[in-house]
Amino acid sequence: MSRALALVLLGLLCACGSGPEAQLEKAQKLLASGDYAGAAAAASEGLAAGAEGPTAWRLELAALEGEARSGKTADVVARLERLAGPWSAQLTGALYVQTAGQLKEGGDPAGAIGVLDVGVRRYPGDVDITRAIEQLKTSGSDAELERLRSLGYVE
Repeated sequence: MSRALALVLLGLLCACGSGPEAQLEKAQKLLASGDYAGAAAAASEGLAAGAEGPTAWRLELAALEGEARSGKTADVVARLERLAGPWSAQLTGALYVQTAGQLKEGGDPAGAIGVLDVGVRRYPGDVDITRAIEQLKTSGSDAELERLRSLGYVE
């Protein structure tokens, strides 16, 4: 009987190690270490494991940051669009600006501007997004200015 109990406890411990909270902790550690793709994968696993409430939101943010810092613009835009439904109260212009900055750091400045554009369409007149675009107009590279021009932000 004690051997069966030990096996059950071991099984429970293994199951707990892959739950949403454990995956969130793993994702956060991976973000801190610079393994952005790994962080996004861990966060997605936590979401798939049935995360709910604040844990689910933190996992979404970890996945979003991991995708952005990995330069995965299409994944970032898709996640932001998907989050606009169930998490619309938590989405802000500031999150779009932060994510655009992470994308730029991840090597995709054109994608970063695309995220700002998505944010403008979602939050017309948002102060944070407007400020970020204005800053790019004065300090952006030639390629960034051309991207802004192509989207109608620069004449």
